[in-house]
Amino acid sequence: MLSTGAAKSQMPLPGAFGVGAASISPYNRPLKGSYVKQCASIAIETSCRRGGVALGMDDRIVASADFDASTRHAAQLITRLDELLKERGLRPGDLDHVYVSVGPGSFTGTRIGVTVGRTLAQAVAKIKCVAVSTPLVIAQNAGELSWRRLAVILDVRDSLVYARMFTRKDGRIEPSGEGRVVPAGEFLAAAPRPITLIGEGLSYHDLLDEGVTIPRPGDPSMHLPNAESLWRVGHEKAALGEFTDYRQLLPAYARKPRAQRVRERRNEP
Repeated sequence: MLSTGAAKSQMPLPGAFGVGAASISPYNRPLKGSYVKQCASIAIETSCRRGGVALGMDDRIVASADFDASTRHAAQLITRLDELLKERGLRPGDLDHVYVSVGPGSFTGTRIGVTVGRTLAQAVAKIKCVAVSTPLVIAQNAGELSWRRLAVILDVRDSLVYARMFTRKDGRIEPSGEGRVVPAGEFLAAAPRPITLIGEGLSYHDLLDEGVTIPRPGDPSMHLPNAESLWRVGHEKAALGEFTDYRQLLPAYARKPRAQRVRERRNEP
């Protein structure tokens, strides 16, 4: 089971994300009857070391940007969001949907992405939120591969992995059962064969074995989440009406934060 932690919802947002209307260059202002009357959506991916944002209009992605999210997640995220909107002559008030990768993943990065999504929804009453599981985003990277069983593997330290199984149904990649935290060796011993494994956790755990396929080892485009895949999953969920009230938009953690685990061990009788 995933444990969830509350995200702080007050984060100062500079530029176009500050209080009041952003100034828009007349050269960037959208033509009347074009973008501003379409459904505008933003995808926010900050759950791992490679962050990204994607801007969609109706049913297509019109712009995206990746950034190094290993440090200064908040500053980089806000800068890229600001740039994407300004390039299209848009303001936060023009957005209709925000799709957020809610984890499991980096504690700090996931929390920041969730906080920015909540802040946008609080500031703009019409914005609807979609929470997307990060392993589901990663699973989309295997969409063009041939596989019978798929598992996304994330490292959660202490020789443990978070593993989530996926299957194909009517051409869609869907979760199969709940994610779980287990010792890496225990997962490998119990995993059905044949199985295809992807995910950032494979950089930390050797899970190659008979009947196990690891496509393109070390390739971020295969093993890390990305904003465009997040946008596609979020858009599909939005079309099905699977929205999350911004007050319930929370990061999903595979484990409790280390500091909390240490405190609990100290308090054990």
